[in-house]
Amino acid sequence: MGTAGAEANPKIGAIVMVGAEAVKPDPAVWLPLLAEYRLTSLPQDAVLEGTLRPDLTAASPEVQAALSEWPTAAHLQSEDGQTRVVLVYRIRDEPRRWPWVQTALLLATLLTTLGAGALMAGLDPFGTRVWALGEVPIPYPSTIDWPVLMVGATFALPFLGVLLAHEMGHYVAAHAHRVRATLPYFVPFPPYFSIIGTLGAFIRLRSPTVRRSALFDIGSAGPLASFALSLPILGVGLGLSEAVPGRATLASPFLIHFAGESVRLGNGVVTHLFASLLGPGGVGDAPILLHPLALVGWLGMFVTALNLLPLGQLDGGHVLYAVSPRRAALGARLFLAALLPLGLVWWGWWAWALIVVAIHRGRIQHARVLQPGPGLGPRRRILGWLVIAVFFLTFVPVPVHL
Repeated sequence: MGTAGAEANPKIGAIVMVGAEAVKPDPAVWLPLLAEYRLTSLPQDAVLEGTLRPDLTAASPEVQAALSEWPTAAHLQSEDGQTRVVLVYRIRDEPRRWPWVQTALLLATLLTTLGAGALMAGLDPFGTRVWALGEVPIPYPSTIDWPVLMVGATFALPFLGVLLAHEMGHYVAAHAHRVRATLPYFVPFPPYFSIIGTLGAFIRLRSPTVRRSALFDIGSAGPLASFALSLPILGVGLGLSEAVPGRATLASPFLIHFAGESVRLGNGVVTHLFASLLGPGGVGDAPILLHPLALVGWLGMFVTALNLLPLGQLDGGHVLYAVSPRRAALGARLFLAALLPLGLVWWGWWAWALIVVAIHRGRIQHARVLQPGPGLGPRRRILGWLVIAVFFLTFVPVPVHL
């Protein structure tokens, strides 16, 4: 039960003691040391929040003895003459089992994204038939041609890799901060309706986030991972792309084919720079027909920007709150308002705003962490500005023209 690590901030006097959790935590060790406390039960954890007695500090022998006996993380923060204590400990153990749900969703998403890649190549691996619901045609598969389906691997495998890198960035950061998280849940979707065969992926945090530093690391790790992986994929893919006859604009210079239809894709700072340096011709002179790898890189940038929108529980909402809790609510409202005029040039921004508001039940500001102090420190603040820069570099005002 020794101390495996400690983190201190001399300005606020915050300290995190991390034990090995070899025995079941007993909060009774702390109760005599607290002037007041609140105990909250969650589905699998309990949270003890309290204030040390006025005659005690983090350095007091009684507190040090409690820390040595406590087998998991203890968060102490001294500010304004008081020492706040936050303890998060597990009250119910999760049985270890194979993640069947995540595995099934991953395989289903592999199938739908392979199908999307084949349809982009002008092939139909599903023997698609159409059922007419009144005047509304509804496509559905009648078979699976496996050799034709595998044509889509050039798109599906690297694209799932980008999504996996994004979610595993969150997962690894959560694990580093002793926040329990699930493995990624992929969301398959029929390629007839989503073009790319998926609605993305997500993980679930199963224990509370105590400090802004942990929230920042977890929120920023995913976008930085997907951004870093998408850059070389985009560069290689643009080198394999080709210019085709037709009309193009700087706002929508890219083109893909899907099930016999042409879909024009928009432009951002990174995609414009890479296309200018590595693409087959001048950006906006003629449509650039994207190689599947280039489309994966483009989607990686788009996914990164979409997740970095500074709203609610999106990655950008985590980062904004971690960097500036006081300005996070105002920033979220201002950005949500900015999506209204953006919807005039692409209706998808209105749809995305409605989805975010619905998911958060009308509350787009970020929930408060258990222990807002201490601050992030200079290194994380610099990284925070880098994450903000990544958002503006990857943001595409008009992503799709059908």
